[in-house]
Amino acid sequence: MSALAEVAGLAPEMAAWASERLAMDIVGWLTTLAPDGRLQSSVISFLWDDETILFYSRPATPKIRNIEHSPQVSFHLDCDRYGDHYLVIEGIAKVDPSIPSSVEHEAYRAKYREPLEHWGMNEEETAADFSVPIVIRPTRIRIE
Repeated sequence: MSALAEVAGLAPEMAAWASERLAMDIVGWLTTLAPDGRLQSSVISFLWDDETILFYSRPATPKIRNIEHSPQVSFHLDCDRYGDHYLVIEGIAKVDPSIPSSVEHEAYRAKYREPLEHWGMNEEETAADFSVPIVIRPTRIRIE
């Protein structure tokens, strides 16, 4: 059973729809909580591995400080034009230095080779700039 079905109790067809979106979408939105109580949303590139969301951050950013302060985060994808379908994942985020850099992570490289080229970004330079691997473990999933 996938984490989507397990955490959210989703019907198999809804879990399949969500898994497809998580596999195909290039960017999503991460919301963290700052120590002063402000919410901060950031667009991130991510990889869903059927259990967790992986993304890479630049070091010493507000999102890392926010995660260290409060690891509870929210992640969502763009919805359709009228908001009829959506996917929101709430979870616990954690910096995980055991994960290899994005240039050494084959699944991540495969997903982002074309987008990086589109954005005019070099894989090695991007891996050096976005060097902090962060994992989100879902605790609640909202889907429609």
